[in-house]
Amino acid sequence: MKIQLTFKNLLLFIIFFFLMHELHELTHIITGRMICGCWGTRDFNVWSTCADCQSSYAVAATFAGPLFTFIFLWLGWYLLKYGKTPQHQSYGLLFILGNMQFGRMFMAATGSGDEVWGLRSLFLNADHSNFLMIKVIAFLIVSCICLPPLITVYKAIANQKKVLIFIAFLVIPLILDTVVILMALNGILTKGFLNQVWIMGTPLLITLWFLFCALVVGINFKSLGSFAKAN
Repeated sequence: MKIQLTFKNLLLFIIFFFLMHELHELTHIITGRMICGCWGTRDFNVWSTCADCQSSYAVAATFAGPLFTFIFLWLGWYLLKYGKTPQHQSYGLLFILGNMQFGRMFMAATGSGDEVWGLRSLFLNADHSNFLMIKVIAFLIVSCICLPPLITVYKAIANQKKVLIFIAFLVIPLILDTVVILMALNGILTKGFLNQVWIMGTPLLITLWFLFCALVVGINFKSLGSFAKAN
């Protein structure tokens, strides 16, 4: 598959990446609501269950976001490997590259991310003596889940300068996500702009951002079937 490196195609890819980030966060907050019976609080990348939550199963909300991401990664793997049309394979490539796989491995390796926090909640000793082991286990689990789809993507890319393009699709979206979502939009939210909670415990600015990304991806979803074309 040859990724179409046009401005429109790359812009749509980044917006799709942002959309999947937001769906990941919504999965956390919705799962927390289902378990606790009340909405938690959140910004663009940090969330919590509601203060009154007494459920011993609340940690499931922590794992729900990564589970959503992993499902899309492996759906992408299936479409890329077994898709019957170039469009299906293109969507497979998109689902894998557009779901922060490298970011999940990087966060686990540095001792952050949902997977580490979830395992800490379940297994961390009071003196934190087993934190390193938890971090290593989380990294191994996340890597075992994320690497097979990534290897399949790498093998499928037929562009020239394949290695450079592959690395760029792993790293640049994370940089843009950090600058646009974590720094710019969270910064605007912190200053009080459209920060009133509207639905699902979510500030209005985040909801408008989600609707914008969903609308752009929805209108152009058919074109994303040619994100990559058969070589």
